[in-house]
Amino acid sequence: MKKTLFLIICSTLSLTAVSQKHRKFFYATLQDEMGAVANAHVINLTTKQGTFTNDHGKFRILAIPNDTLKISFVGYETKKIVVAIHHFGIQENHIKLKKVPIELEEVELKKHDLTGFIALDSKHIKSEKEINAETLNLPFAGSRILTPAERRLHTAMTSSAGIPLDPLLNWMSGRLKKLKKLKAIEDTEKRVQNIRTNYRLYISNELSILQEDIERFIYFAEGADDFNSFYLNDEMSMIEFLQKKSIVFKKLNPKNYH
Repeated sequence: MKKTLFLIICSTLSLTAVSQKHRKFFYATLQDEMGAVANAHVINLTTKQGTFTNDHGKFRILAIPNDTLKISFVGYETKKIVVAIHHFGIQENHIKLKKVPIELEEVELKKHDLTGFIALDSKHIKSEKEINAETLNLPFAGSRILTPAERRLHTAMTSSAGIPLDPLLNWMSGRLKKLKKLKAIEDTEKRVQNIRTNYRLYISNELSILQEDIERFIYFAEGADDFNSFYLNDEMSMIEFLQKKSIVFKKLNPKNYH
């Protein structure tokens, strides 16, 4: 009997230790008095991992009992929650945030002779001359700042001595080809980051792409033959393009998208 009891205690302690090591998803909905709070920041202070609430105020984050979650958003009181075992039950967790008034700094109004007409008032407004490369008439003033890959490629393709010897040597050694490839990779990552930043929530919520497939889908869309960089500056064109690509992506992955 004692031996059986000892084995039961050891098993319980072992299971507890394992459960403490393996974090599970903590699911919750964030709300205020009016409804869902979107884009709030949620961070697990124990693991230093964070996430954001979606358009419906929902989020998930890996945690175990006794982890502390910190929830913050501009205009709301920051809230901390200590995770408990019951948070992993079948009932959904609802968290409420309290709004706080934002105090603006006092603005001092001074007397002026302005009439309210821009054409007249602009003649009487004095402004200090801005000092920069353009006002100082420095060489290449106003030029776009090159990225690291663009700068290396530019250096490899030009010669300070006036004799185009360096570009020829770089071409013969294969360095020019390598730099062009690095520049292409940098451009790809810029486009991918643009899609990731501006359309991640849309891809997840509206196109119903699984969380584990979002990165793969973004690279799939950016690498498509009919992708056009113009879409990055036209939201409607990008949304239509992503919708079309999501249909193709789901057909290529029938096991995950029935």
